Amino acid sequence: MTFEAIVQTLPEWILLIGGCVALIMGASARSRFAPFVTPVATACLVLALVATVAVGRQDGVHALPGLLLGPLTYYVRLIGLGIGVLLTMVNWYQPDVEERGEYMSMILFSLLGLLLVPSANDLVVLFFAIELVSIPTYVLVALSRRDQRASEAAVKYFFLGAMSAALLAYGFSLLYGVTGTTLIDPPGEGAGLSAAFGPAAGSLALIGLLLAFAGLCFKIAAVPFHAYAPDVYEGAASPVTALLGFVPKAAGFVALMKLFAAGNWVLPDELMWVIWLVAAATMTFGNVLALLQSNIKRMLAYSSIAHSGYMLLALLVGPVAGGGPMRDGVVALLFYVAVYGVMNLGAFAALAAFRISDRPVETLQEMGGIARKVPLAAFALAVCVFSLMGFPPTAGFLGKVYIFSSAFSLADTHAFHTPLVVLAVIGVINSAIAAAYYLRIVATCYMEREIEEIQPDGGPAIRWGLVFSGFAMLVLFVWPAGLAHSAREVTVIDHNANTITLATDTAEPLTAAPTAHP
Repeated sequence: MTFEAIVQTLPEWILLIGGCVALIMGASARSRFAPFVTPVATACLVLALVATVAVGRQDGVHALPGLLLGPLTYYVRLIGLGIGVLLTMVNWYQPDVEERGEYMSMILFSLLGLLLVPSANDLVVLFFAIELVSIPTYVLVALSRRDQRASEAAVKYFFLGAMSAALLAYGFSLLYGVTGTTLIDPPGEGAGLSAAFGPAAGSLALIGLLLAFAGLCFKIAAVPFHAYAPDVYEGAASPVTALLGFVPKAAGFVALMKLFAAGNWVLPDELMWVIWLVAAATMTFGNVLALLQSNIKRMLAYSSIAHSGYMLLALLVGPVAGGGPMRDGVVALLFYVAVYGVMNLGAFAALAAFRISDRPVETLQEMGGIARKVPLAAFALAVCVFSLMGFPPTAGFLGKVYIFSSAFSLADTHAFHTPLVVLAVIGVINSAIAAAYYLRIVATCYMEREIEEIQPDGGPAIRWGLVFSGFAMLVLFVWPAGLAHSAREVTVIDHNANTITLATDTAEPLTAAPTAHP
């Protein structure tokens, strides 16, 4: 390992060392350092964010064995660490002092896994990076509360997560059997994982891709691997559900991008139709069941499922050389992942910021009339909910416009043009359905009377996190160019190297094969 390699991976090293330091600081309940664990964890995230900007973007740099740094790495570092700072603010006082070290270290380790996913250039490294994202979240769910619901949610989440890991490992093993290598993008002239997408790959490669997709469906909470989400979201504390809604989902979609990029986005028709069906079922199932909920956490859990369906639509559209977010599905997906992470965090931060008697706020009835008591927090919550709904002037509106328009902008000669247009129409209809339950949340806050005395909870950090989340949604609507430009830099796949590189000035599909998916 050279000094240059350490510098190139400096943000990851900072999170790794910060997580270990947090564990040591919180090793004893009587430790005088335990109250300072959260500020240290936040400082590590800020320092890693500064290091990311200082190191800059690398294009195809093999920093360490199994790691290939590119523009996607840089983008995920920026959004992961930026939202990570908000996550530590929302979780500032959530854990007890004696558990604060373990709690904050798990957040740092999970974010470290997220940062490693876009850099993974080996199936083994990719698998361990995804598990590094997931395993700390099992611990966080269990630590977040001292009641039976949290324990039940943690056990359910763990066992279903273990099943998804088995599916993912089995799929990767089949891909290794077909290609003879675990390298995704080998240096030199090797084919790498792209051999699994070729016409001579056969049914074994297709089964491997389907199993890998199934394993990652659990991470993104897509049908039929979504059943855990409502129970786990309800059982865990609201600050933890804010993390669950972003970090595993972002890691899952980035991993899918890595796999599809390895095949130059030329996907088998069978896999395309499976993803199409999963996307349609996910957005429809999530929104319809959210209408039936009175518990806001369960409602937002089904909302999270529905949003995964929208993102799968963008994933199916794929990248277009030089296309902006309204033409390029991957640009739209990367933009939407970042926006969703913030607006979802803001919604859960609002739930964590208030308490009724000895319990946190969770139901619609309990949120009645908070606008009259805490107008600024209610306004920030309304902005985040409107953004989830896709209502202007919020960034969520732009995110949905980008996703749906990317499908409508495809040329008639595109092999999957009509199915994607149909899926986009299904998505628009689902967005209209979703407005019903999102508006219930806002209407309850502003129009219903207060049923019980509501009290602030969680300290000032969580309220600042809520305000920053709402403010970010308004700013990104007014000025989306910065985030969209950063996403655009990672959208074009080099045919020869199978690596994500800078976009060109053309706006053509990445492949002209008559039956291929661009």
